[in-house]
Amino acid sequence: MKNKSVNNVERGAETHNGVSFKLPEKNVTVKYIKEYLIVLLAAVLQAIGVYVFVQPNNFSPGGFLGVGTFVEYLTGFNAGYVFFLVNIPIIIVAMFKFRKDFIFKTIVTIVLDSGLLALMPLINFPQFIVDPAQGGYAFIIAAIAGGIVCGASLALLLKVDGCNGGTEIIGTMLQKRFPATNISWFIFCLDSSVIVLSAFFMDPSIYGGGKLAILTPMLLSLCKMFCASKTSETIIRGFSSAIKFEVVTLHGQELGKELTTELNRGVTIIEARGAYTGGEKQLLICIIRKRQMARFKKILSRYPDTFAYMVPASEVYGQGFTKQVKEGEKETAL
Repeated sequence: MKNKSVNNVERGAETHNGVSFKLPEKNVTVKYIKEYLIVLLAAVLQAIGVYVFVQPNNFSPGGFLGVGTFVEYLTGFNAGYVFFLVNIPIIIVAMFKFRKDFIFKTIVTIVLDSGLLALMPLINFPQFIVDPAQGGYAFIIAAIAGGIVCGASLALLLKVDGCNGGTEIIGTMLQKRFPATNISWFIFCLDSSVIVLSAFFMDPSIYGGGKLAILTPMLLSLCKMFCASKTSETIIRGFSSAIKFEVVTLHGQELGKELTTELNRGVTIIEARGAYTGGEKQLLICIIRKRQMARFKKILSRYPDTFAYMVPASEVYGQGFTKQVKEGEKETAL
């Protein structure tokens, strides 16, 4: 019964209250077209990040692309071909462990990344090449820009349940073997090992020489990885985050009414009891938009015996914040 349900979902079916139903064929087709257009955009961004900003400045992007860049630096063999070849055994193993849709998107991404990296030199695609005479700051710009572009690529792939292959697949496999661990640590360790290895074969003279010049490509690679991680996280979590307030007060009804009236926000009131005093209190839970924070605090100031704290809410679903405009699509009001 379980396999039947999974197969239905793979063919474009959805479930509601445990009952599977097939989406209209048109909706399924549009959904797949949108997803693979996103995969295409992600591959283009990844190739631009590596070819334009990373490769011409002699530091590693990390992961299997880092292996490709490293081999190209030593032998002249195009990084795109290397990236494709080293991913083949990983993909073969992954076919037996992951869903077909995930594997297919990953294969498409790998093929597109490899093809674009092989094509860009042939069409003389422009590169951001740092002149050492400009000073070390220009290398940092290349690392930051490469990280932002590659991070945007990763975020787009994660949003459609795909990945760039390589260390991301290996990390996922290792997490299945050791489920108590964090996949991010696996990927970071694998990427870092490539960065450390490649740095010993890079020419330190491009960074001005010196005893510690060998550290420069490693630091640039780590800077690129950090920027990619933060960019991906920001895009996935969204820019339109909200604020969740929890308020402990003796005036739950009055405060809740003011918040509802003045901010047009829903408020949940929970009866509570103080552990020390044993007195009856109310716990109010309210989610507001960021721009409403000043007005929220002004309302709280009218109740000096009120205790409140806030936590960020990266995404909020429901009335007043998001609404389902179409099947599977979300429109935010933040």
